[in-house]
Amino acid sequence: MKRIIALLLVLTAIFCFCACGSPGTGDPGMEKVSAAVTAVADNENMQPIPDSYMQNMMQIDPSMYDEVTTGISKVGTCIDEYGVFKTSDPDALADALNAYLEYREEIWMIEYLPEEHPKLQNAEVWTVGSYVMYAILDADTMSAAEIAFKGCFEG
Repeated sequence: MKRIIALLLVLTAIFCFCACGSPGTGDPGMEKVSAAVTAVADNENMQPIPDSYMQNMMQIDPSMYDEVTTGISKVGTCIDEYGVFKTSDPDALADALNAYLEYREEIWMIEYLPEEHPKLQNAEVWTVGSYVMYAILDADTMSAAEIAFKGCFEG
């Protein structure tokens, strides 16, 4: 079953990859990037990350980005989370997201949901042009999200 889900995620990512990029386009637009990532990273248990969480927990001020699409699990026993940002300062935003991931790792209590910890340990931040994405997801979904995100800028 897991292999079927992984295959479906990869096929969705490939579809999004093909739909996103067009030759000679440096900026596919937030709508296309967001749609590509959401298609593979979002699920019925996700909701947008509240602004207060981004400001207080993540230390991401709204002035740091122009547009954003986020998802966080509504289920307390799942730490799935991702965000796609369009920004004029991708280095500063990537640094802030990396600091957030480091903070999450520092405060992680290993006895709490040990099966979820690998997601946090393997969390990543990617930057392409003025877009920055981070993801705390299982390995298959993370791979599909990375392909979908980066695929929007190829072509």
